[in-house]
Amino acid sequence: MKMSSKIKILVAFTVLVLVSIVSALFYSNREGFEGSRIKNPDYYLLDIKRMNGTDVHTLELEDGDTLQIQFQTVKGSLYMEIHAPDGTVIYRGDGKETTDFTVNIQEKGAYMIVVVARRAKGMIEIQCV
Repeated sequence: MKMSSKIKILVAFTVLVLVSIVSALFYSNREGFEGSRIKNPDYYLLDIKRMNGTDVHTLELEDGDTLQIQFQTVKGSLYMEIHAPDGTVIYRGDGKETTDFTVNIQEKGAYMIVVVARRAKGMIEIQCV
């Protein structure tokens, strides 16, 4: 085999590898959700097999309610904030240190939950008790 043929084969192989790497990176960073999702006025569940992107849900709560929260990040990056009706952040975290906790509600109104995920696998369950 001539040297120029070997170089052509090497260049073609290198291009094929680079295209495969770029495709894999693009696929792993695209927005999407695989898993189970339940959204009710007093309950929110994300059972995540794979998620990239943001999910938002609003809970209608009363003064004196308590939120029972289970939050686990198994893989990737999973971040959650809970906003009071006035916009104040009453919780923010990544589900790596504290996974089972409660948040006491001080004011009646709509509480917004914002979840941001990057190549994430895990679970968030919030229920009003």
